[in-house]
Amino acid sequence: MISTVFLSLLLAASAYAFMVGRYALSMLLVVGFMQDIVRKLTPGEPIIFIVTVGVLFGAVLLGIWARKGFSYSLEPFARWTDQIRKPIMIFVLVLAMQLMHSIWRYNNVVVGVLGLLTYIAPFLAIIAGYYLVNTVEDIRRFMMLYVFSGVVVAASVVLSFVGYEWTILNEVGVGLKIYDQGTVLKSHAGIMRTGEVAAWHISTAACLVMALAMSSPKRRSFLIVLLIVGALMLAVALTGRRKMLMLTSLFIALYFVAFYYYSKTLDSKYFLGLFYTAIVLWMGFELISIGNYSQSLGNYIARSTTVFSDASSRFIDLGIAPIQWAYKRLGLMGGGLGIASQGAHLFDMENVAGGSGEGGLGKIMVELGLPGLICIAWLVIVITRYVNRLLSLSSQRFVSQPVLPLMLSLTVFLAVNAVTFSVATQVYGDFFILILLGIFGGFVFALPKIVINSLATSQSSTDRIAHAPLSRRPSSGGSVKVSPRTL
Repeated sequence: MISTVFLSLLLAASAYAFMVGRYALSMLLVVGFMQDIVRKLTPGEPIIFIVTVGVLFGAVLLGIWARKGFSYSLEPFARWTDQIRKPIMIFVLVLAMQLMHSIWRYNNVVVGVLGLLTYIAPFLAIIAGYYLVNTVEDIRRFMMLYVFSGVVVAASVVLSFVGYEWTILNEVGVGLKIYDQGTVLKSHAGIMRTGEVAAWHISTAACLVMALAMSSPKRRSFLIVLLIVGALMLAVALTGRRKMLMLTSLFIALYFVAFYYYSKTLDSKYFLGLFYTAIVLWMGFELISIGNYSQSLGNYIARSTTVFSDASSRFIDLGIAPIQWAYKRLGLMGGGLGIASQGAHLFDMENVAGGSGEGGLGKIMVELGLPGLICIAWLVIVITRYVNRLLSLSSQRFVSQPVLPLMLSLTVFLAVNAVTFSVATQVYGDFFILILLGIFGGFVFALPKIVINSLATSQSSTDRIAHAPLSRRPSSGGSVKVSPRTL
Protein backbone atom coordinates (compact mmCIF):
# COMPACT_ATOMS: atom_id res chain seq x y z
CA MET A 1 0.00 0.00 0.00
CA ILE A 2 2.67 2.50 1.02
CA SER A 3 4.71 1.75 -2.09
CA THR A 4 1.67 2.43 -4.29
CA VAL A 5 1.06 5.77 -2.58
CA PHE A 6 4.74 6.69 -2.86
CA LEU A 7 4.91 5.84 -6.57
CA SER A 8 1.71 7.77 -7.24
CA LEU A 9 3.11 10.83 -5.48
CA LEU A 10 6.39 10.37 -7.35
CA LEU A 11 4.61 10.48 -10.70
CA ALA A 12 2.61 13.56 -9.65
CA ALA A 13 5.77 15.31 -8.44
CA SER A 14 7.58 14.40 -11.66
CA ALA A 15 4.75 15.84 -13.78
CA TYR A 16 4.73 19.04 -11.70
CA ALA A 17 8.53 19.36 -11.91
CA PHE A 18 8.43 18.92 -15.68
CA MET A 19 5.66 21.44 -16.27
CA VAL A 20 6.41 24.06 -13.61
CA GLY A 21 9.87 23.47 -12.14
CA ARG A 22 9.23 25.24 -8.84
CA TYR A 23 10.27 23.46 -5.64
CA ALA A 24 12.18 20.91 -7.72
CA LEU A 25 15.18 20.86 -5.38
CA SER A 26 12.97 20.39 -2.32
CA MET A 27 11.07 17.56 -3.98
CA LEU A 28 14.34 15.83 -4.92
CA LEU A 29 15.36 15.86 -1.25
CA VAL A 30 12.02 14.49 -0.07
CA VAL A 31 12.00 11.65 -2.61
CA GLY A 32 15.69 10.89 -2.07
CA PHE A 33 15.28 10.45 1.68
CA MET A 34 11.90 8.72 1.47
CA GLN A 35 12.85 6.06 -1.07
CA ASP A 36 14.85 3.97 1.42
CA ILE A 37 12.04 4.08 3.99
CA VAL A 38 9.48 2.95 1.42
CA ARG A 39 11.80 0.18 0.26
CA LYS A 40 12.14 -1.15 3.81
CA LEU A 41 8.37 -1.14 4.29
CA THR A 42 7.72 -2.94 0.98
CA PRO A 43 7.72 -6.76 1.04
CA GLY A 44 10.88 -8.13 -0.54
CA GLU A 45 12.66 -4.74 -0.32
CA PRO A 46 12.68 -4.21 -4.13
CA ILE A 47 15.97 -2.77 -5.36
CA ILE A 48 14.12 -0.58 -7.87
CA PHE A 49 13.44 1.98 -5.11
CA ILE A 50 17.08 3.10 -5.03
CA VAL A 51 16.61 4.78 -8.42
CA THR A 52 13.16 6.32 -7.93
CA VAL A 53 14.81 9.68 -7.26
CA GLY A 54 16.21 9.35 -10.78
CA VAL A 55 12.68 9.45 -12.20
CA LEU A 56 12.02 12.83 -10.59
CA PHE A 57 15.47 14.08 -11.53
CA GLY A 58 14.88 13.09 -15.15
CA ALA A 59 11.61 15.04 -15.13
CA VAL A 60 13.38 18.09 -13.68
CA LEU A 61 16.05 17.92 -16.38
CA LEU A 62 13.57 17.42 -19.20
CA GLY A 63 11.55 20.35 -17.88
CA ILE A 64 14.63 22.59 -18.02
CA TRP A 65 15.30 21.53 -21.62
CA ALA A 66 11.64 22.03 -22.59
CA ARG A 67 11.48 25.54 -21.12
CA LYS A 68 14.93 26.82 -22.02
CA GLY A 69 16.11 24.63 -24.88
CA PHE A 70 18.90 22.07 -24.91
CA SER A 71 21.56 24.64 -25.73
CA TYR A 72 20.84 26.42 -22.45
CA SER A 73 21.88 23.31 -20.57
CA LEU A 74 25.44 23.89 -21.77
CA GLU A 75 25.58 27.36 -20.20
CA PRO A 76 27.37 26.36 -16.96
CA PHE A 77 30.11 24.70 -19.02
CA ALA A 78 30.33 27.16 -21.91
CA ARG A 79 28.95 30.64 -21.20
CA TRP A 80 31.47 31.83 -18.65
CA THR A 81 34.49 29.87 -19.82
CA ASP A 82 35.63 27.89 -22.86
CA GLN A 83 38.41 25.98 -21.07
CA ILE A 84 36.43 22.98 -19.88
CA ARG A 85 34.54 22.16 -23.08
CA LYS A 86 37.34 20.22 -24.74
CA PRO A 87 38.12 17.86 -21.81
CA ILE A 88 34.37 17.26 -21.33
CA MET A 89 33.95 16.37 -25.01
CA ILE A 90 36.89 13.97 -24.86
CA PHE A 91 35.57 12.49 -21.62
CA VAL A 92 32.18 11.85 -23.27
CA LEU A 93 34.01 10.13 -26.14
CA VAL A 94 35.90 7.89 -23.71
CA LEU A 95 32.62 6.99 -21.98
CA ALA A 96 31.00 6.09 -25.30
CA MET A 97 33.93 3.87 -26.28
CA GLN A 98 33.98 2.09 -22.92
CA LEU A 99 30.20 1.62 -23.04
CA MET A 100 30.54 -0.18 -26.37
CA HIS A 101 33.52 -2.09 -24.96
CA SER A 102 31.47 -3.25 -21.97
CA ILE A 103 28.48 -4.33 -24.10
CA TRP A 104 30.69 -6.19 -26.58
CA ARG A 105 32.82 -7.88 -23.92
CA TYR A 106 30.09 -8.99 -21.48
CA ASN A 107 26.99 -8.94 -23.69
CA ASN A 108 25.11 -7.00 -21.02
CA VAL A 109 23.62 -3.61 -21.83
CA VAL A 110 22.28 -3.00 -18.31
CA VAL A 111 25.71 -3.18 -16.66
CA GLY A 112 27.14 -0.74 -19.18
CA VAL A 113 24.28 1.73 -18.76
CA LEU A 114 24.52 1.56 -14.95
CA GLY A 115 28.19 2.39 -15.21
CA LEU A 116 27.48 5.22 -17.63
CA LEU A 117 24.94 6.78 -15.26
CA THR A 118 27.45 6.93 -12.40
CA TYR A 119 29.75 9.08 -14.50
CA ILE A 120 27.27 11.39 -16.23
CA ALA A 121 24.78 11.89 -13.37
CA PRO A 122 26.90 14.53 -11.58
CA PHE A 123 27.36 16.52 -14.80
CA LEU A 124 23.63 16.44 -15.52
CA ALA A 125 22.95 17.49 -11.93
CA ILE A 126 25.30 20.47 -12.40
CA ILE A 127 22.84 21.69 -15.04
CA ALA A 128 19.93 21.35 -12.60
CA GLY A 129 21.80 23.04 -9.77
CA TYR A 130 22.89 25.89 -12.03
CA TYR A 131 19.40 26.50 -13.41
CA LEU A 132 17.38 26.16 -10.19
CA VAL A 133 19.14 28.84 -8.13
CA ASN A 134 19.47 32.57 -8.78
CA THR A 135 20.52 33.99 -5.42
CA VAL A 136 22.53 33.08 -2.36
CA GLU A 137 19.30 32.72 -0.40
CA ASP A 138 18.06 30.05 -2.83
CA ILE A 139 21.15 28.00 -2.00
CA ARG A 140 20.88 28.61 1.73
CA ARG A 141 17.23 27.48 1.78
CA PHE A 142 18.16 24.24 0.06
CA MET A 143 21.03 23.70 2.49
CA MET A 144 18.80 24.33 5.52
CA LEU A 145 16.28 21.78 4.27
CA TYR A 146 19.10 19.30 3.73
CA VAL A 147 20.48 19.92 7.23
CA PHE A 148 17.02 19.25 8.69
CA SER A 149 16.90 15.95 6.75
CA GLY A 150 20.41 15.04 7.92
CA VAL A 151 19.44 15.67 11.54
CA VAL A 152 16.45 13.34 11.10
CA VAL A 153 18.79 10.66 9.74
CA ALA A 154 21.15 11.18 12.70
CA ALA A 155 18.28 10.93 15.18
CA SER A 156 17.13 7.68 13.56
CA VAL A 157 20.67 6.25 13.89
CA VAL A 158 20.67 7.09 17.61
CA LEU A 159 17.23 5.48 18.02
CA SER A 160 18.57 2.31 16.40
CA PHE A 161 21.60 2.35 18.71
CA VAL A 162 19.57 2.68 21.91
CA GLY A 163 17.48 -0.35 21.01
CA TYR A 164 14.46 0.59 18.94
CA GLU A 165 13.86 -2.21 16.44
CA TRP A 166 11.45 -0.59 14.04
CA THR A 167 11.46 -1.86 10.47
CA ILE A 168 12.47 1.53 9.06
CA LEU A 169 15.59 1.54 11.29
CA ASN A 170 17.00 -1.75 10.02
CA GLU A 171 19.56 -2.07 7.24
CA VAL A 172 18.32 -3.45 3.95
CA GLY A 173 19.15 -7.15 3.66
CA VAL A 174 21.09 -9.00 6.36
CA GLY A 175 22.92 -5.88 7.55
CA LEU A 176 26.62 -5.23 8.12
CA LYS A 177 28.56 -6.59 11.08
CA ILE A 178 31.87 -4.92 12.01
CA TYR A 179 34.49 -6.97 13.84
CA ASP A 180 36.55 -4.49 15.86
CA GLN A 181 37.53 -3.59 19.42
CA GLY A 182 37.39 -7.26 20.38
CA THR A 183 33.67 -7.49 19.71
CA VAL A 184 31.04 -7.30 16.98
CA LEU A 185 29.62 -3.87 16.24
CA LYS A 186 26.41 -3.27 14.35
CA SER A 187 26.41 -0.66 11.62
CA HIS A 188 23.37 1.43 12.53
CA ALA A 189 21.71 2.81 9.40
CA GLY A 190 18.66 4.59 10.78
CA ILE A 191 16.17 5.36 8.02
CA MET A 192 18.76 4.90 5.27
CA ARG A 193 19.35 1.54 3.63
CA THR A 194 22.95 1.11 4.88
CA GLY A 195 25.19 2.65 7.51
CA GLU A 196 27.53 3.88 4.78
CA VAL A 197 24.79 5.96 3.14
CA ALA A 198 23.56 7.25 6.51
CA ALA A 199 27.09 8.28 7.51
CA TRP A 200 27.56 10.26 4.28
CA HIS A 201 24.31 12.19 4.72
CA ILE A 202 25.00 12.97 8.38
CA SER A 203 28.55 14.11 7.62
CA THR A 204 27.27 16.26 4.78
CA ALA A 205 24.72 17.85 7.12
CA ALA A 206 27.55 18.63 9.57
CA CYS A 207 29.55 20.34 6.80
CA LEU A 208 26.52 22.34 5.69
CA VAL A 209 25.81 23.46 9.26
CA MET A 210 29.28 24.96 9.30
CA ALA A 211 28.75 26.48 5.85
CA LEU A 212 25.47 28.10 6.87
CA ALA A 213 27.02 29.55 10.01
CA MET A 214 30.02 30.95 8.17
CA SER A 215 27.92 32.49 5.40
CA SER A 216 25.25 33.96 7.62
CA PRO A 217 25.09 37.78 7.49
CA LYS A 218 24.27 37.66 11.22
CA ARG A 219 26.80 36.63 13.84
CA ARG A 220 25.96 33.21 15.22
CA SER A 221 26.99 31.40 18.38
CA PHE A 222 29.69 29.08 17.12
CA LEU A 223 29.63 27.12 20.35
CA ILE A 224 26.07 26.02 19.54
CA VAL A 225 27.04 25.29 15.93
CA LEU A 226 29.97 23.13 16.99
CA LEU A 227 27.85 21.29 19.56
CA ILE A 228 25.45 20.41 16.73
CA VAL A 229 28.38 19.29 14.58
CA GLY A 230 29.76 17.22 17.46
CA ALA A 231 26.38 15.52 17.99
CA LEU A 232 26.18 14.70 14.28
CA MET A 233 29.69 13.25 14.36
CA LEU A 234 28.69 11.05 17.27
CA ALA A 235 25.84 9.71 15.12
CA VAL A 236 28.36 9.05 12.32
CA ALA A 237 30.47 7.04 14.77
CA LEU A 238 27.44 4.85 15.52
CA THR A 239 27.25 3.86 11.86
CA GLY A 240 30.74 2.36 12.18
CA ARG A 241 31.82 4.02 8.90
CA ARG A 242 34.99 5.83 9.92
CA LYS A 243 35.88 7.51 6.63
CA MET A 244 32.97 9.94 6.91
CA LEU A 245 34.47 11.33 10.12
CA MET A 246 37.56 12.11 8.06
CA LEU A 247 35.37 13.85 5.47
CA THR A 248 34.03 16.34 8.01
CA SER A 249 37.40 16.81 9.73
CA LEU A 250 39.07 17.60 6.41
CA PHE A 251 36.27 19.99 5.53
CA ILE A 252 36.71 22.00 8.72
CA ALA A 253 40.51 22.15 8.44
CA LEU A 254 40.66 23.01 4.73
CA TYR A 255 37.87 25.56 4.90
CA PHE A 256 39.72 27.85 7.29
CA VAL A 257 42.94 27.61 5.28
CA ALA A 258 41.12 28.34 2.00
CA PHE A 259 39.10 31.19 3.49
CA TYR A 260 42.25 32.92 4.72
CA TYR A 261 43.81 32.53 1.25
CA TYR A 262 40.91 34.14 -0.59
CA SER A 263 39.88 36.76 1.97
CA LYS A 264 43.37 37.55 3.31
CA THR A 265 41.84 37.94 6.74
CA LEU A 266 40.18 35.97 9.50
CA ASP A 267 38.05 37.76 12.05
CA SER A 268 37.45 36.57 15.58
CA LYS A 269 34.55 34.27 14.73
CA TYR A 270 36.79 32.03 12.64
CA PHE A 271 39.37 31.70 15.39
CA LEU A 272 36.55 30.96 17.82
CA GLY A 273 35.29 28.35 15.37
CA LEU A 274 38.65 26.58 15.42
CA PHE A 275 38.82 26.77 19.20
CA TYR A 276 35.32 25.42 19.68
CA THR A 277 36.00 22.65 17.17
CA ALA A 278 38.92 21.44 19.28
CA ILE A 279 36.83 21.60 22.45
CA VAL A 280 33.89 19.70 20.97
CA LEU A 281 36.10 16.99 19.48
CA TRP A 282 37.85 16.53 22.80
CA MET A 283 34.55 16.33 24.67
CA GLY A 284 33.07 13.98 22.12
CA PHE A 285 35.92 11.50 22.03
CA GLU A 286 37.17 11.61 25.63
CA LEU A 287 34.20 12.35 27.93
CA ILE A 288 31.71 9.72 26.83
CA SER A 289 29.27 8.67 29.53
CA ILE A 290 25.68 7.93 28.57
CA GLY A 291 24.15 5.64 31.21
CA ASN A 292 24.16 1.94 30.40
CA TYR A 293 25.33 2.59 26.85
CA SER A 294 28.74 3.99 27.79
CA GLN A 295 30.73 0.78 27.22
CA SER A 296 29.09 0.03 23.88
CA LEU A 297 29.38 3.66 22.80
CA GLY A 298 33.02 3.64 23.84
CA ASN A 299 33.68 0.82 21.36
CA TYR A 300 32.24 2.88 18.52
CA ILE A 301 34.25 5.94 19.58
CA ALA A 302 37.45 3.90 19.87
CA ARG A 303 36.94 2.49 16.38
CA SER A 304 36.23 5.95 14.97
CA THR A 305 39.43 7.49 16.35
CA THR A 306 41.55 4.98 14.40
CA VAL A 307 40.52 6.60 11.11
CA PHE A 308 43.18 9.28 11.61
CA SER A 309 46.02 6.88 12.35
CA ASP A 310 44.99 4.62 9.45
CA ALA A 311 44.51 7.45 6.93
CA SER A 312 47.91 7.32 5.22
CA SER A 313 47.97 3.54 4.90
CA ARG A 314 44.41 3.45 3.56
CA PHE A 315 45.27 6.08 0.95
CA ILE A 316 48.17 3.95 -0.28
CA ASP A 317 46.35 0.61 -0.09
CA LEU A 318 42.97 1.76 -1.46
CA GLY A 319 43.86 4.93 -3.35
CA ILE A 320 47.12 4.26 -5.23
CA ALA A 321 47.69 0.49 -5.18
CA PRO A 322 44.41 -0.41 -6.96
CA ILE A 323 45.64 1.37 -10.09
CA GLN A 324 48.39 -1.21 -10.40
CA TRP A 325 46.00 -4.04 -9.52
CA ALA A 326 43.61 -2.88 -12.21
CA TYR A 327 46.40 -2.75 -14.81
CA LYS A 328 47.53 -6.29 -14.00
CA ARG A 329 43.96 -7.57 -14.08
CA LEU A 330 42.53 -5.82 -17.14
CA GLY A 331 45.34 -3.99 -18.92
CA LEU A 332 45.80 -0.36 -19.96
CA MET A 333 42.40 -0.05 -21.66
CA GLY A 334 40.36 -1.29 -18.69
CA GLY A 335 37.40 -3.64 -18.74
CA GLY A 336 34.47 -1.41 -19.72
CA LEU A 337 31.77 0.61 -18.00
CA GLY A 338 29.84 -0.81 -15.08
CA ILE A 339 32.01 -3.73 -14.02
CA ALA A 340 33.06 -2.01 -10.77
CA SER A 341 29.82 -0.11 -10.17
CA GLN A 342 27.15 -0.78 -7.58
CA GLY A 343 24.68 -3.33 -8.84
CA ALA A 344 27.20 -5.17 -11.03
CA HIS A 345 27.10 -8.13 -8.61
CA LEU A 346 23.47 -8.69 -9.58
CA PHE A 347 24.70 -9.68 -13.05
CA ASP A 348 27.55 -12.00 -11.96
CA MET A 349 30.16 -9.28 -12.49
CA GLU A 350 31.54 -9.13 -8.96
CA ASN A 351 34.72 -11.10 -9.79
CA VAL A 352 35.67 -9.16 -12.92
CA ALA A 353 37.16 -6.14 -11.18
CA GLY A 354 37.92 -7.83 -7.87
CA GLY A 355 39.32 -5.54 -5.20
CA SER A 356 40.73 -3.22 -7.86
CA GLY A 357 37.55 -1.17 -7.93
CA GLU A 358 37.25 -0.48 -4.20
CA GLY A 359 39.21 2.77 -4.42
CA GLY A 360 38.09 5.58 -6.71
CA LEU A 361 41.24 5.73 -8.83
CA GLY A 362 41.20 1.96 -9.16
CA LYS A 363 37.54 2.04 -10.23
CA ILE A 364 38.32 4.58 -12.95
CA MET A 365 41.28 2.49 -14.13
CA VAL A 366 39.16 -0.68 -14.13
CA GLU A 367 36.27 0.80 -16.11
CA LEU A 368 37.88 3.51 -18.26
CA GLY A 369 41.48 2.41 -18.45
CA LEU A 370 44.49 4.70 -18.54
CA PRO A 371 42.91 7.05 -21.17
CA GLY A 372 39.96 7.64 -18.86
CA LEU A 373 42.21 8.21 -15.84
CA ILE A 374 44.26 10.79 -17.77
CA CYS A 375 41.13 12.50 -19.09
CA ILE A 376 39.59 12.80 -15.63
CA ALA A 377 42.87 14.18 -14.26
CA TRP A 378 42.84 16.80 -17.05
CA LEU A 379 39.20 17.64 -16.31
CA VAL A 380 39.94 18.04 -12.59
CA ILE A 381 42.83 20.40 -13.34
CA VAL A 382 40.88 22.71 -15.67
CA ILE A 383 37.82 22.77 -13.39
CA THR A 384 40.06 23.57 -10.41
CA ARG A 385 41.60 26.50 -12.28
CA TYR A 386 38.18 27.76 -13.31
CA VAL A 387 36.71 27.47 -9.81
CA ASN A 388 39.76 29.28 -8.45
CA ARG A 389 38.87 32.24 -10.67
CA LEU A 390 35.23 32.03 -9.56
CA LEU A 391 36.30 32.21 -5.93
CA SER A 392 38.60 35.11 -6.74
CA LEU A 393 35.58 36.88 -8.19
CA SER A 394 33.56 36.24 -5.03
CA SER A 395 36.30 37.88 -2.91
CA GLN A 396 35.83 41.27 -4.59
CA ARG A 397 34.40 44.17 -2.59
CA PHE A 398 31.32 44.69 -4.74
CA VAL A 399 30.17 41.09 -4.13
CA SER A 400 27.85 40.63 -1.15
CA GLN A 401 29.49 39.37 2.03
CA PRO A 402 27.89 35.87 2.25
CA VAL A 403 28.95 34.82 -1.27
CA LEU A 404 32.62 33.98 -0.60
CA PRO A 405 32.13 31.82 2.54
CA LEU A 406 29.16 30.04 0.98
CA MET A 407 30.79 29.23 -2.35
CA LEU A 408 34.08 28.38 -0.68
CA SER A 409 32.38 25.95 1.68
CA LEU A 410 30.69 24.18 -1.23
CA THR A 411 33.97 24.01 -3.13
CA VAL A 412 35.85 22.57 -0.15
CA PHE A 413 33.03 20.10 0.44
CA LEU A 414 33.29 18.82 -3.14
CA ALA A 415 37.09 18.64 -2.84
CA VAL A 416 37.02 16.51 0.32
CA ASN A 417 34.47 14.21 -1.32
CA ALA A 418 36.95 13.71 -4.16
CA VAL A 419 39.55 12.70 -1.57
CA THR A 420 37.10 10.31 0.10
CA PHE A 421 36.12 8.85 -3.29
CA SER A 422 39.77 8.04 -4.00
CA VAL A 423 39.82 5.51 -1.14
CA ALA A 424 36.20 4.31 -1.02
CA THR A 425 33.75 4.15 -3.91
CA GLN A 426 30.82 2.25 -2.43
CA VAL A 427 28.77 5.20 -1.23
CA TYR A 428 29.44 7.11 -4.46
CA GLY A 429 27.52 4.51 -6.40
CA ASP A 430 24.32 5.82 -4.79
CA PHE A 431 22.39 7.75 -7.45
CA PHE A 432 20.89 10.17 -4.93
CA ILE A 433 24.34 11.09 -3.61
CA LEU A 434 25.70 11.58 -7.13
CA ILE A 435 22.81 13.93 -7.91
CA LEU A 436 23.42 15.91 -4.72
CA LEU A 437 27.13 16.30 -5.49
CA GLY A 438 26.28 17.53 -8.97
CA ILE A 439 23.71 20.00 -7.61
CA PHE A 440 26.28 21.44 -5.20
CA GLY A 441 28.67 21.73 -8.14
CA GLY A 442 25.96 23.52 -10.10
CA PHE A 443 25.65 26.05 -7.27
CA VAL A 444 29.36 26.83 -7.58
CA PHE A 445 29.14 27.12 -11.38
CA ALA A 446 26.22 29.52 -10.94
CA LEU A 447 28.40 32.03 -9.09
CA PRO A 448 28.79 34.52 -12.00
CA LYS A 449 25.04 34.47 -12.56
CA ILE A 450 24.37 35.01 -8.86
CA VAL A 451 26.80 37.94 -8.73
CA ILE A 452 25.13 39.61 -11.71
CA ASN A 453 21.65 39.05 -10.24
CA SER A 454 22.70 40.50 -6.88
CA LEU A 455 24.19 43.57 -8.53
CA ALA A 456 21.10 44.04 -10.69
CA THR A 457 18.91 44.17 -7.61
CA SER A 458 21.20 46.47 -5.64
CA GLN A 459 21.69 49.10 -8.34
CA SER A 460 19.83 50.21 -11.42
CA SER A 461 22.70 49.44 -13.77
CA THR A 462 25.64 47.06 -13.85
CA ASP A 463 27.76 49.40 -15.95
CA ARG A 464 30.08 49.76 -12.98
CA ILE A 465 31.48 46.30 -13.60
CA ALA A 466 30.70 45.80 -17.28
CA HIS A 467 33.94 47.41 -18.45
CA ALA A 468 36.27 46.84 -15.52
CA PRO A 469 39.36 44.62 -15.94
CA LEU A 470 39.24 41.02 -14.74
CA SER A 471 41.29 40.20 -11.69
CA ARG A 472 42.50 36.60 -11.68
CA ARG A 473 44.00 36.66 -8.20
CA PRO A 474 42.35 37.02 -4.80
CA SER A 475 41.94 40.68 -4.00
CA SER A 476 40.55 42.74 -1.20
CA GLY A 477 39.11 45.32 -3.56
CA GLY A 478 38.66 46.46 -7.11
CA SER A 479 36.15 45.47 -9.75
CA VAL A 480 35.71 42.52 -12.03
CA LYS A 481 34.24 42.18 -15.46
CA VAL A 482 31.58 39.50 -15.27
CA SER A 483 30.74 38.49 -18.81
CA PRO A 484 30.80 35.35 -20.93
CA ARG A 485 34.19 33.64 -21.31
CA THR A 486 36.06 36.09 -19.12
CA LEU A 487 36.54 33.58 -16.35
